[in-house]
Amino acid sequence: MFTASHIPFIISIILYLISSVWSIGHIIKPDLFNKKVARWATVMGFLIHSGYLIFLGIRSNNIPITNVYESFVSLLWCVLFVFINIDYLYKLPSLDTFLMPLVTALSLWALSFDKSDMLITVSLQKFWLVAHIIPIFIGYAAFTISFSLSIMYLTQQRHLKHKLFGRLFNKLPSLEGIDMLIWKTISFGFPLLTLGLVFGTFWVKTQDILGEMWYLDPKVILGLATWLIYAALLHMRLVASFHGTKIALLTIAGFCFVLFTFIGTFFIGSKHAFQKLSTNPAYIEILAVNKQQYPKLT
Repeated sequence: MFTASHIPFIISIILYLISSVWSIGHIIKPDLFNKKVARWATVMGFLIHSGYLIFLGIRSNNIPITNVYESFVSLLWCVLFVFINIDYLYKLPSLDTFLMPLVTALSLWALSFDKSDMLITVSLQKFWLVAHIIPIFIGYAAFTISFSLSIMYLTQQRHLKHKLFGRLFNKLPSLEGIDMLIWKTISFGFPLLTLGLVFGTFWVKTQDILGEMWYLDPKVILGLATWLIYAALLHMRLVASFHGTKIALLTIAGFCFVLFTFIGTFFIGSKHAFQKLSTNPAYIEILAVNKQQYPKLT
């Protein structure tokens, strides 16, 4: 159920939708759909999104990752932050055509996770936890961009293969240019993912969050699997000099692992993921310890 507190994020989603429609429309009918509208909508949506993130942080008295919804909103903010910077540096006029529909869809999905009892069940007042989450979120954002670039690469490749030299073909960068950007975004995201996992290991072991068998936790296993996929991508690029289709397809597979690691572990009962507190035996104790963190439940 939507409340007044959702309005800023819903406005951001509407602006992201406008950006998606205008960026796609600009390719089909450039005279009718002005590209400046898409850029204006993206920037305005991001600014409202930023303000909403600050509001969530103030409401939870912490960094806004205390539940699945807040975490999703924070991750999407990171995606847009990375995108705006890449767009500024590389001036890719068509990246938003592939990225903004994805951001819009994920934002709508995020709204479905705003359940008050789907919360993180450990204290967020820990340096290692914060150091673990922030680099991983930015790394995931970079991988989201690389996913969009991979879709762009496969689209351009298809146009070349079938000699479809239309408006979309002319708007997209060369295959070499897209391939280079895929490489750069993965090279940016992978060290951050590595750093976040290392800090997470310190946090888990020093705080004894998951017990002695912490390495068997589903989220830990999936996080390592995601790391291995992107490590393999970098290895293939540096050592085997792989380019093109294989890298694009592996990048898409890696992003699917990112999404499943981020959301899927909730459904398979990871201790380290978000839990439905109303079905947790330690529900009362958790609320007592975290009553400032979860004001809506207390």
